[in-house]
Amino acid sequence: MSRTGRRPWRAILTDQRGFTMTEMLMVTTVLAVILGGVILVQQQGQQAYLFGSHRIEVQQNGRAALELMSRELRSAQSVTALAGTTDLTFLDSTGTTIRYRLTGGTLSRTIGGASTPLIGGVQSLAMTCYSAWDGSTNTGTTTTLPGAVKLVRLQIVTGTEDVAGPGTPGDQRFALESLVRLRNVP
Repeated sequence: MSRTGRRPWRAILTDQRGFTMTEMLMVTTVLAVILGGVILVQQQGQQAYLFGSHRIEVQQNGRAALELMSRELRSAQSVTALAGTTDLTFLDSTGTTIRYRLTGGTLSRTIGGASTPLIGGVQSLAMTCYSAWDGSTNTGTTTTLPGAVKLVRLQIVTGTEDVAGPGTPGDQRFALESLVRLRNVP
């Protein structure tokens, strides 16, 4: 030992003592617990991200489709065909024929004979047509006659386009509804 009470540096470098088995097991256990916690936090973060991104996708798809359908129906001249609650054809303000139809899980928009998928992942769509509406009671008289349609209630439930198991973060649904009065219909 030196005068300062410390071991000389040569003694430290030549010291061949190692760790005991108990010390190694303790370090390994602590590292395993820390690593397990990090993995758990990462998995929860990934699930939160998937939940949020799928929720946004579902909401944006539903809002975009409902907004376009409402805007075009509002300016419609007349409804020309009602082929059930998932198929509606009308003339817009320029006289162009537009058709909205749900096939499988895809909502399609046909304009001028050309069909385009609007959104996928549609769980349900209901287009209920009314010939009269009482705003004080929020009830109306439904009709199946295209020429009698004055209002259309659009109800859409969207889900993700990806296949997701029930109860998983990717299994999202979003319901929207709009009551549209056809402005150009006498």
